[in-house]
Amino acid sequence: MGNDSVKHPKGLYACGLVFTCERFAYYGSKSLLLLFLATAVAEGGLGLDAADAAVIGANLMAFTYLAPVIGGVISDRWLGARYCVVIGALIMAGGWFIGYFATSVMHVHALIAVVSIGTGLFKNQLNAMVGELYTDNAQKDSAFSILYSFVNVGSFFGSLILGYLCANTFATTVDGNLVQGFQKCFGLSGVMMLVATVVSVLGWRVLGDAGKLPQKMLSHGDEEKKVLSAEEANRALTSEEKKRVIAIVIISAFTIIFWTAYYQASTSVLLYMNTYVNMNIGSFPVPPVWIETTLNGLLCILLGPVMAAIWTKLSKRPQGDLTMIQKVSLGFIFLGVAFVFMIGAEFTRGVGAPETAKASVVWLIGFTVFQTIGEMCFSPLGNSMVSKHAPAKYLTVLMGVWTIATFFASKASGYVQGIMESMGMMQVFIAIPVILIVSAVLLLVFDKKLEAMLTAGQK
Repeated sequence: MGNDSVKHPKGLYACGLVFTCERFAYYGSKSLLLLFLATAVAEGGLGLDAADAAVIGANLMAFTYLAPVIGGVISDRWLGARYCVVIGALIMAGGWFIGYFATSVMHVHALIAVVSIGTGLFKNQLNAMVGELYTDNAQKDSAFSILYSFVNVGSFFGSLILGYLCANTFATTVDGNLVQGFQKCFGLSGVMMLVATVVSVLGWRVLGDAGKLPQKMLSHGDEEKKVLSAEEANRALTSEEKKRVIAIVIISAFTIIFWTAYYQASTSVLLYMNTYVNMNIGSFPVPPVWIETTLNGLLCILLGPVMAAIWTKLSKRPQGDLTMIQKVSLGFIFLGVAFVFMIGAEFTRGVGAPETAKASVVWLIGFTVFQTIGEMCFSPLGNSMVSKHAPAKYLTVLMGVWTIATFFASKASGYVQGIMESMGMMQVFIAIPVILIVSAVLLLVFDKKLEAMLTAGQK
């Protein structure tokens, strides 16, 4: 398969549709879960204070990125990716159905635990199957950017529809208070995961052999993929393969910094919007979740094909593509620029001013635009990097290593709200972009060394 080929297999779109359903459920309910924890009991929530709600809400993000490491072992060694995807989808459905009956914090903890277990068997396995569809590594940046558009179709419509249903169709009025329909939205997410299960099984007919066998039984090359004998499957890694593993782990460690900053959109920035921002555009009140998730999802949908085209064009340049490290560094820089808008929002309303002083929602729109550009330079390419360079027998496990960094970032992101309350919002909003830019510079300094380790034995 040559580099000039731009046609993608049908299996990519089948996997994309499954991801759309799952992300509809996840992103439709993720922000609602935080608001469910923080909203007053009389208005349909559990009435926790903002700092406690942020820590618990961040656990959903955190553990859905920790579980894939364990799920990757199960997939790579025993079940194979396609069967794990179906089992994981069914387990996630059960988790969201727990939310339908949730009336306490313990119910929320149970929801998070079950959804995380299901995600561990689902998310990276779907990414691994996409990687198996290609023998030409040059196509994978483009393929994963397209897949990311499907992910964000689910994110966009899930947050848009469930955000509206929660505050309108599913809401009721009790004793003069608007009681939001959080639980019904969680139940609808469970239904969507049942749909994802059906779509996944129907898609098997266009996947060929992708995902049928555990990764340890496969050998991947640029031009071939073969089934290994038991002896070959259990051999030790070569020195070149070990270098590639180490490089993936080092780059994954840097992602902790990126995602800790990025996930402020789902914690401290979301709570900031809810308290300190005039969310009206004209006379229309914009739900905070529409800025935090819906706008982000829409921008990702629009940027997915654009980024895919950019990466494809760059890969065909006479001087070659940008390195993975250079692309990741761009993600850090754009995310740093996004937080300049948060500094602007706090400055214009008055640093440390009371809740009655409101910033314009335009600042939050600017934040989301640059946050999303940074995300598109960063997130899809991580899966592509692992798919290209991980030793085949540890493919899904190393995708889990990429996401375990996100676990630590998600846990850390939940505590930033408490830091803000003690240090001040402006100080934190200034510190975050400084840390991001310094990280980008460090990555660029070690670009050649890391790139040599990533491609060891592959050229």
